[in-house]
Amino acid sequence: QVFIAVVIAAGAATLAWTLPHVRFDNPLLFVALLLMSNLTSAFKVTLLAASGSTLSVSYMVDFAALLLLGPAPTTLIAVTSAWSQCTFRMKQPTPWYRTLFSMASLAITVRAAGFTYEQLGGVPGELTTTFGVAAALVGAATTYFIFNTVLVSCAIALSTRQSVVRSWNQNFLWSAPSYFAGAVVAFLTGVAV
Repeated sequence: QVFIAVVIAAGAATLAWTLPHVRFDNPLLFVALLLMSNLTSAFKVTLLAASGSTLSVSYMVDFAALLLLGPAPTTLIAVTSAWSQCTFRMKQPTPWYRTLFSMASLAITVRAAGFTYEQLGGVPGELTTTFGVAAALVGAATTYFIFNTVLVSCAIALSTRQSVVRSWNQNFLWSAPSYFAGAVVAFLTGVAV
C-alpha cells in the first residue's frame, strides 16, 4: 500500500509539473493520437491472473506520440490511455487505487523516456534516419521498458508476496522485444506522419 501511494503521489506530482509545459502545436495530431491510444488500450495481455494485471498494446501509439509531440502532451495521452485500459473491457471492475497507480506509473514512465530521448539528441517532431536518432530511440525505448515494467513488477510482487526479480522475470522480461519492436513501428509511423 505504501509503494502504491508513493507511486501515485509521484505520478500526480509529475502530471502537475507537466501540465504547464503542454503545448498543442498540432491539435489535430494530438486528438488523433489520444483517440488511437485510448482505443488500442482496450487490447491487453494478461500478465498474472492472480493480480489481474495487464499490459496494453497502446504502447506503440504512446511512443509515436512521444516522438511526434514530445513528453508533455504524450503524458496526457498516456494517462488517459491508462485510465481507459483499467476501465473498459475488464472482466472485473478495477479498484480505484490500481487505476490511479497505472495512470501515475505511465506519467512517470513517459517523462523519463522523453527525458532520455531528448538527452540523447532526439527532437520531437523531427524524425530522420541518422545514428543520433537511432541512439535516442533505443535509449527512450529502454527507459520506457525499464520504468514501466519495474514499477508494475514491484506492485505485482508486493501484492502477491513474491520476489521483485522473480516477478519481473516471469511477467515482463519476455515483453522486452515487443517494446523495441513497438518503438521501431512507432518511429516508422512517425516518419510516415
